[in-house]
Amino acid sequence: MKTDISIIIPIYKGQQFIPYWIRKIEKNAVHLNSLHLRCELILVNDSPEEEIRAEDLQTCGLSLKVLNSKENRGIHGARIYGLEHAEGEWIVFLDQDDWITDDYLLKQKLCIKDADVVICNGYIKKICTEISRFIYADYEEQRRVKDLSFYISTGNPVYSPGQVMMKVKAIPDSWRRNKLKTNGADDYYLWILMLKEEKKFVLNKEKLYTHVGHGSNVSNDNLSMVKSIREVEQLLITDHVLSDEEKEIMLSRKTPGSDRHKFADMVAVFDYWLYLEKRKQSIAEFLRERGYFKIGIYGMGYIGNRLYDFLSDSDIETIFVIDRQAGKFICSVPAFCLEDTQIEGYMKQADAIIVTAEAAFESIKEEIEKRYVIPVLSFKDILVEMMEATEKNV
Repeated sequence: MKTDISIIIPIYKGQQFIPYWIRKIEKNAVHLNSLHLRCELILVNDSPEEEIRAEDLQTCGLSLKVLNSKENRGIHGARIYGLEHAEGEWIVFLDQDDWITDDYLLKQKLCIKDADVVICNGYIKKICTEISRFIYADYEEQRRVKDLSFYISTGNPVYSPGQVMMKVKAIPDSWRRNKLKTNGADDYYLWILMLKEEKKFVLNKEKLYTHVGHGSNVSNDNLSMVKSIREVEQLLITDHVLSDEEKEIMLSRKTPGSDRHKFADMVAVFDYWLYLEKRKQSIAEFLRERGYFKIGIYGMGYIGNRLYDFLSDSDIETIFVIDRQAGKFICSVPAFCLEDTQIEGYMKQADAIIVTAEAAFESIKEEIEKRYVIPVLSFKDILVEMMEATEKNV
């Protein structure tokens, strides 16, 4: 039988989300029956080390494909891989932790008619707050998604590809061919290419989609997003997609998000921390359960100082701290630069190092692991893991 709509969802270390999507697409399929339309769900497993077996997934009449990638393709590559196996005339790209309504597919299909792309409204929800907000406050704000000049001068007005249903034939070959190396902005690239090819965009004012921010989403990784946007800018220029005027505007603007990373991680950490404190979730207990009783703290700025302060009233002992300006510290525990030779003995005593300098975490982790065999933990990742566990138990 003919398939009309293909829903493609990359799965990266997110098998816990699969039951939700199977049930949700089954409910959407029931609504599609009123138009005699059929859909298929395509799960692209982008975690090569974690095989997903289709026969282990319980479905009720749902057309399901599971694609186990032999390599990590990244979000753009995973979407392309799913597209190559899609049979539908219409495509929806969703993220593993999105939410949609039970009639999302029906209402998007009713709205798109003879257009190439339909973009709905929806909600943005963070798990660290009880409050959701609209993606677009009003219709005038939503209309920006049809305005190419806004993408060129300002940035991407489409919050997530999960808001979008599109014709397969409308997806430009260059988007399939030029896979981005950095996760984050492949959808931004897609909308610009489509608008340059004068594809027809229509708006669905209904709120059918929810973007759920877990702290681990790509959209929360500001540095990665900035790098991905710059990659898109370079592709658009190299492939002569933009006019001379558009190119000048894009090159002269400030790259969207480029100034956020300075404070974004600090704000996020304190946001998550307050969320956990409100729910009486203890960082000390988290460390204790994992056998980390003696720690070193890397980075003694605002966050490092507060962490040291919190742990001082617990049975988790901070036995030393690390900071590039350690020589200026007056501290109740030894303070070192990473290069100091005296640090070695403390590294042998510690159960883990907690890094509070989030923007440089990967490079710090790599530098420590070159020298010592010790777990190196991101404080932000600890908080995110605690929040997600808290949400599951609500």
